[in-house]
Amino acid sequence: MNKYLLKSAVPVTIVLLLTCCTTSIGYAQTKDSLLRVYNNETIHSFGKIYVKGSKQLKFGDLKPEFNSGITKDLYKKSKGNLILSRAFTVTSIAALITGAIIKKNNNGGGIALSVVGIGLNLGSLHFRKQSTELIDRAIWQRNKEILFGVQ
Repeated sequence: MNKYLLKSAVPVTIVLLLTCCTTSIGYAQTKDSLLRVYNNETIHSFGKIYVKGSKQLKFGDLKPEFNSGITKDLYKKSKGNLILSRAFTVTSIAALITGAIIKKNNNGGGIALSVVGIGLNLGSLHFRKQSTELIDRAIWQRNKEILFGVQ
């Protein structure tokens, strides 16, 4: 009985070894190709700089990267919020400077303009935060589509 088990165990062991080796080789190729796509095609955000592979991109350079409807919409909303944020920032600076100039003449309008400037600056921060969140979601969705296909 032991001889029979020994004779049948050898071919089974060989088949198992070949199956394991073939499976791990196939998995390694998939893992390598996925890693290559991840390193070369996905976008990573570092503040105002975005990196795709070894290229640095600015916000405006991202537009052609978004091909699906979801990512295009998120990019457009993000861009709109960024424009609003910049407009609020410029207006805030103008109000603060004007308020400081008027305040020298001891007018009550100087304080009011300073308060308006601070409010506009807070609005600018709000829109900039929304813009950042939207572009991060767009990049995440795009990277997901690149790695796993459009869903």
